[in-house]
Amino acid sequence: MDNFAFEKEGIKPLPRRVTRVVSMADNGRSNQTISPLKLSSRFKTLSNGMGNVRWRNDPETLGPQPGADFEYMQVGPSPPAESVPNLYDSYEETSTDATTFICNDIIRVSLMEQLRNAGGRTVLLENIESKLTTAENLRDVYDGATNIEKNISFLWTAFLKRSDLLEKLIDDGAELMYFDNSGFTALHLAAYSGCAECTNLLIQKGVEVNVQPKCFTPLHCAAFGNAKETAKILINNGANLNTLTKKLNYEESLLHCAVRSNALDCVKLFIAEGMDVNLLDNNGSNSIHLASDLGHAQCLQALLECPTADPNLRIQQKDKETTALHLAADEGNVECITLLLAKGADARIKNHRGFSALHLAARGASLECVEALLRIGNADPNAEDGDHRTALHTAVGKADTAFDILELLILWGANVNHKDVYGFTALHLAALDGLAQCVEMLLFHGADVTTKTKKGTSALNIIMRKTPASLAMISHKLDAAISLTHSQEHSNREVELELDFRSILQHCHPREISYLNTFVDEGQKEILQHPLCSAFLYIKWGKIRKYYIARLLFCFTFVLFLTLYVLTALAHNCYNGSKDMKETIQEQELCQKQSILGDMLRNNPFVMEMQWMVLVAITVVEICRKIYGITGYTSFRHYVTQAENAIEWFIIISVFVISYIYTKRTYTWQNHIGAFAVLLGWTNLMLMIGQLPVFGAYVAMYRKVQVEFAKLFMAYSCMLIGFTISFCVIFPSSSSFANPFMGFITVLVMMTGEQDLDLLINDPDGKDPPFLLEISAQITFVLFLLFVTVILMNLLIGIAVHDIQGLKKTAGLSKLVRQTKLISYIESALFNGWLPNWLRSLLHYTALVSPQAYRVVLSVKPLNPGEKRLPRDIMMAAYEVAKQKKHVSHTVSNRNSTVTFLNYKNKFDSIGVFAVDRSRDSDNGFENASICTLAAKIDENAEKMDSLKNEIHELKAMLLENQRVLEKLCSSLQERKSCN
Repeated sequence: MDNFAFEKEGIKPLPRRVTRVVSMADNGRSNQTISPLKLSSRFKTLSNGMGNVRWRNDPETLGPQPGADFEYMQVGPSPPAESVPNLYDSYEETSTDATTFICNDIIRVSLMEQLRNAGGRTVLLENIESKLTTAENLRDVYDGATNIEKNISFLWTAFLKRSDLLEKLIDDGAELMYFDNSGFTALHLAAYSGCAECTNLLIQKGVEVNVQPKCFTPLHCAAFGNAKETAKILINNGANLNTLTKKLNYEESLLHCAVRSNALDCVKLFIAEGMDVNLLDNNGSNSIHLASDLGHAQCLQALLECPTADPNLRIQQKDKETTALHLAADEGNVECITLLLAKGADARIKNHRGFSALHLAARGASLECVEALLRIGNADPNAEDGDHRTALHTAVGKADTAFDILELLILWGANVNHKDVYGFTALHLAALDGLAQCVEMLLFHGADVTTKTKKGTSALNIIMRKTPASLAMISHKLDAAISLTHSQEHSNREVELELDFRSILQHCHPREISYLNTFVDEGQKEILQHPLCSAFLYIKWGKIRKYYIARLLFCFTFVLFLTLYVLTALAHNCYNGSKDMKETIQEQELCQKQSILGDMLRNNPFVMEMQWMVLVAITVVEICRKIYGITGYTSFRHYVTQAENAIEWFIIISVFVISYIYTKRTYTWQNHIGAFAVLLGWTNLMLMIGQLPVFGAYVAMYRKVQVEFAKLFMAYSCMLIGFTISFCVIFPSSSSFANPFMGFITVLVMMTGEQDLDLLINDPDGKDPPFLLEISAQITFVLFLLFVTVILMNLLIGIAVHDIQGLKKTAGLSKLVRQTKLISYIESALFNGWLPNWLRSLLHYTALVSPQAYRVVLSVKPLNPGEKRLPRDIMMAAYEVAKQKKHVSHTVSNRNSTVTFLNYKNKFDSIGVFAVDRSRDSDNGFENASICTLAAKIDENAEKMDSLKNEIHELKAMLLENQRVLEKLCSSLQERKSCN
C-alpha cells in the first residue's frame, strides 16, 4: 500500500531507515540491505480510565488549503519565534567513512573512459567480455592496434579473469607493468577479481607483488574484492601486509580496506597473518571504529574475537575522543552495539563533547540501540553532556520512534525535569517542535509545566501556543489524584475521599503555591476551579493567613500612628503652640484651653515627641520589611513598577519630610504632604483588606466601577469642559463660576444631582440680567440637566451595575485568583532564602501544607455531615469527580454480580458480558443510575468500534489487492528470467 493510501485511512506510515550502502563487488556480499517498512501500533490508556487523551496524533491540516484564492495581509511583523540558543550546534560526530574504495562499476567505467579518451576502440573491450575475442583470433583482432588499445585490453583481460588471453596479449606487445590513470596494473585487477591463475601468471612474468604506482598495492585490491585466494598468493610471494594506501593524505591499512568493503574472508585472513586490529590510520581510527561506523557486524565480530582487540579505544584525533560504541550508536547499528557491549565496551564513556553513546542513539531515533545500551550496557540515562543535556533532550524529535524512546528512557529512570545549561527541559523542546504526543507523554510521567528557562519562558507558555490540546493531560492527572476508598476502621466502613496533592507539590517545595500561580500568570486560571486545586488553596490559606493578618495589623498600627501625628502636630498645630507660649494659640478644638487633651498637649510637648519616636521606630521596621520584600520579586524593575510599593515608599518618605526635628517646629507646607500620606495610607490599607478572600469581591467591585468611570470621564471630558466654559460666560457674577477651575469643580458636583437653581432665579448683583442672556442660561442649564445629569450619570450607573453582575458571576474564580496571588506574595517573602536556618525550619512547620514529602494526602468523609475540614461545595465537587471516575473505570467483570447486555448482540461478533459490583456501589454511595451511565458509554464505544472495524476491513481489502498485484509482478519477472 502506498503512502497515499495510508494517509487516506488516517494512518501515518513509518519511514524507512536507510543504512549506509557501500557499492562493492557485484557478488552481493558487501551491500547493506535496507530495513523493511515496519508498521507498529501501540494503544496507550490511562489507568484511571478518564477520557480520551491523544498519545499519537493523526495528521491535521492547518491553514489555508492549497489552491485557495487568498492573499496574506501585511499588518506588521509577527512576533519572533522561540529559538533554543546554540542547541546542538556542531553536533556531528567524526565519521570514519572516506571515499577510498574500489568496485566493479568504477573499474569498468574507468577503463572504458580511458580507452575512449585515448581514441581507442571500445569494441575491443566489448568483444573480450562477450568472448568474441579468443586466443586463436587475438592476433588478427589486434593487428594494427595502438599501444594504448593493447595495454587497456591487457588490464581489461585481467579484470575479467580471461587468463587464456593474458599471455597472448603480452606476447603481442602489451606492457607488463602498464598502469592506468587510477594506478591499477594487471596484477591489481587480477587480485581484485580473485583470479588465481592470472595472478600466478603475472607474478611468474616478473610483476612486483608490492607495486604501488599511485594509491593501492595488489593486496589492497584483493582486500577490496574479498579475494582470499589471490590474497594468499600475494602474501606467499612476499606481499607486505603493512603497506598503507596513499590518497589525498589519507592512509589506510589492509585491514581497513577489507573492513570498508565488508570483505569478511580477507579480514579473517589478515588477522590470522598477524595484523594488529588496534592499528590506527592517519585519521586516528582503527578497523574496529570503521566496522562500527559502517555497520559491518560480521567484520566487527571477527575483529573483536581477536584477543588484543580493545573495544574502548578512542579515535586519536585532535579534539576527538570517540569510541567505536559512539560511532555505532550515531549510525543506529544495533548489531554492532550488541557485539561491542558483549565484548566489554563501556556505555558510560563520553566523547569530547560529553556525549555518551546513549545521547547519540537517542538523537538518531534508534529505539533498538537505546534499548540495547540501557539493557545490556547499563548506560546512565541521566548522564550529561557538555551543555548539561541528557539523552532525554536529544531524544526529542519528529521521528516516529521519538515517543517510544522518550518513554523508554523515563522507564529506565531518566529525570524528566532535568534542565540544560539554558534552562530547557525535554518538555520545552517537545513543545517548541509542536510534538503533541511527546508533550502529553512527558506530562503523564510528571514533567513540570511551570519550569522556566533562563530567559523566563515556562513550558506552560509554550504548550499553550504550540500544543494547547495537550493541556487536557493536566486535568486528567488532577482527576486521577482524587479517589474513593473505604475507611480503615473495620467498625466503620464509611466512604472516604482521598485528595493526593503530590501532582501540585512535587515540583514547587517550599513555595507550594508556585505551581498554581504559574497557571494564573499564563492565563489558565480556570484550573483553580478544579476540586483538587480549590481544596489545596483552602488548606494553604488556613496555614498562611496568620502571616498576612499579622502584616495587616502592623500596617494598621503604622497608619494609625501616622494619622495621630498628622492630626496633632500638623492639622491642629499643637506642637508649635506649646513650644512658644508668646504666640497666640490657635483656637483649634483639639488645642483649646478648655480642652483637657489640648491642655495636656500644650503643657506636655514630649507626648507628641514620644508619638513621633514611636512612629519612627515603626517606620524603620517598615523600611526593613520593604527592602527585604525586594527579594520576593523576579527583578528590581518588577518591584518598582508595582503600585503598592510606590504608595508605601511615598508614605515612608513622607514620615521624615513632615518631621519637626530639623527646626523644632512644623510648617504649613508639611500639612499638604501629611494629608496625602494619610490618604494613601488608609487607601493602601483598604487594598490590603481587599486581598482577603472574605472582602475581596467588594473591593474588586469598587475598583471595577472606578476604572469604568475613568474611561467614561475621559470619553465625555470635552463635553464637561464645554459646559464649564458656557456657565462661566453666562454666570460671570457667580462665585461658583468665577474662574474655569472652580467652574469645572462645580460642574462635577452638579453631575451628582446637586443642582443650584438659584443661578437661574437670583442675580448676585441684584440686577436683572438681559432677557436673551436669561434665555441662554435656561437653555444651557436644561441641556446640562438632560445630557449630563440624566443621560451620562445613568449610563455610568448602568455600566457599573452590569460590571458588578458580571463580577458576581465570576466571583468564585476571582476569589481563587486573589487567594493564589496573595499566598504567592507571602511565600515569596517567607521562603526567599535570606532568613536564618532556624527561622526557615520554623516556617516550614507553620506555613507549609506538607513540611515532609509524605504528608501530601488528605482523607475526608464527604457524606458525613460532621465533616468540616473542607467546605461542603469543594468536597461534593471532588466527590462527583471521583464517583464519575469510578464509574468509567469499572472493570468488565467483577466477582459479585453480572449484568448482561443482550442488546449489543448485533454490534459485536459475540455477546459481551459486563459485570458491575453492586455491593461496592452501595457501599460507596453510588446510585443505581451508574448502570445506565455505563450502558450509555458502552453504546457509544460500540459505535466507534463498528467504524473502526469497517476501516480495518477496507485496509485488509487494499492489502490483499496489493498482494495480488505483487504476486503477478513476481510471476512475470520469473517468466522473463527463465526466458533469458
